[in-house]
Amino acid sequence: MQIFLLYLFLFIFGCTVGWVTEVFFRRFFSAKKWVNPGFMKGPWLPLYGFGVVLMFTTCYIIQGVLPSGLTFYNPSGDLFGRTTASGATAADLIPISIMWVSMVALEFFAGLIFIKGFRVKLWDYTNMKGNILGIICPVFTLIWLAVAILYYYALNPFFYKLATRVYVYMFGGNGAVAHFSFIFALGLVYGLMIYDLVVSLGVFNAVSEFAKRSGIIEKYEEAKLRFDQAAESGKQKVFSALPEVIKQGIIEHKNKPKEGNAITKKVKEAIYIDPELEKDKIVNYDENGRPVKTDVND
Repeated sequence: MQIFLLYLFLFIFGCTVGWVTEVFFRRFFSAKKWVNPGFMKGPWLPLYGFGVVLMFTTCYIIQGVLPSGLTFYNPSGDLFGRTTASGATAADLIPISIMWVSMVALEFFAGLIFIKGFRVKLWDYTNMKGNILGIICPVFTLIWLAVAILYYYALNPFFYKLATRVYVYMFGGNGAVAHFSFIFALGLVYGLMIYDLVVSLGVFNAVSEFAKRSGIIEKYEEAKLRFDQAAESGKQKVFSALPEVIKQGIIEHKNKPKEGNAITKKVKEAIYIDPELEKDKIVNYDENGRPVKTDVND
């Protein structure tokens, strides 16, 4: 039970850190605006939680079951029961490779479940070269390798010490419950997340089921169209109330041609199937950054 509670903490910690990372990544690199990533409304991404638990467990098992003669990265000499301090070694390729393959597999199967089960793409790589079903692609596979390396050398010692201290904080040195309030708060957070998950899955399931039986797709599109029209109408009202000087400045800013960066263009040509025809790219997110329903065969 104590180990289970520790893993619950690591999972929710990874969910939250992953959500923050995605928010900033989409703001400055992909969507270029503030969006709430994933399909849940709260500040958590379960995929990253599973990733943290997976990588932490991989390091724990690898260094626990492999012969003591193998030396792994151990900067402080107190990592996963090994007391010999060591820098990077060739043996580090074992846990790094396992974490890398596991994270790619996790991304693939998670994406596949949502496409086949809910007809929704939470991320879309269909415009990137070498992609498989738009779920994984060579570029992000290499990114997962970089994540595995970064986690192993920079974050793994930190996570181990964090897990150790949280364990002691929750249960004390003698194994007794020392901080019931901390465990209660953890349970409260999970209660909110589970409620969020149930509601989100319910919405996805309802959309999928009604779409198969007909009617709901057209109604959903009509409702979305009315929402877009209402939002646009509100924007126009706000715009008309502005002083003429500000209006003119906004119009000039919108009409100002954007100069492309030559290096960015070359990078896009190297990894995207057709970087110029953005209008033909499948759109899987609405204007608020939320995933929209898509065809299972896409």
